[in-house]
Amino acid sequence: MTAGNKNHEYQVENAVVTLQSAPLKQPSRKGGGKESSLARDPAVISSKRVVGSNNQAVFTGDVVVKQRTMDLRCDKMIAHYNGPREVTRAECVGNVRAVDGDRTARGERADFDVPSGLLVVTGNPEARDPTTHLRGSEVRMTVGQSNFEVKDAVITVETAPLKEQRKGGGRSNPGSASGAGGTKP
Repeated sequence: MTAGNKNHEYQVENAVVTLQSAPLKQPSRKGGGKESSLARDPAVISSKRVVGSNNQAVFTGDVVVKQRTMDLRCDKMIAHYNGPREVTRAECVGNVRAVDGDRTARGERADFDVPSGLLVVTGNPEARDPTTHLRGSEVRMTVGQSNFEVKDAVITVETAPLKEQRKGGGRSNPGSASGAGGTKP
């Protein structure tokens, strides 16, 4: 580790860093009268190199971020801090890939708002879940939720293979409204 005293700068090779995230924005419960407590989940970041100062750190080379339920990977990431050195925002550049449960997103750039858990992917972005492949100009996914928002979306829905739709081995008529067996009762 190389550190400079003047501006509190540092440089680390082959780094694994755990940073405190800014408090998560959580909606208050209706009828409860109390706001829910603000949760904090640290972000564990590994990379080939990190250079940082008081208000940001630049991670380069095989960057991997594990935060809450999401794994985020990219070539370069800039993490922005607030006053108490909590990560509030991360910018990712180059070969961005995010996995959150069974959802994935990829593109050339991403902006991650840590308190809201919102990841915005741009640069030929794509998103997938078990049955859907989406492409557009921008993909938005929120950590821990099950949906995507896609601007200018082109959607491909994957269906079950045709052989699972047939019963009894007989031929089916794709235009028939009678179902898989081809005959009406």
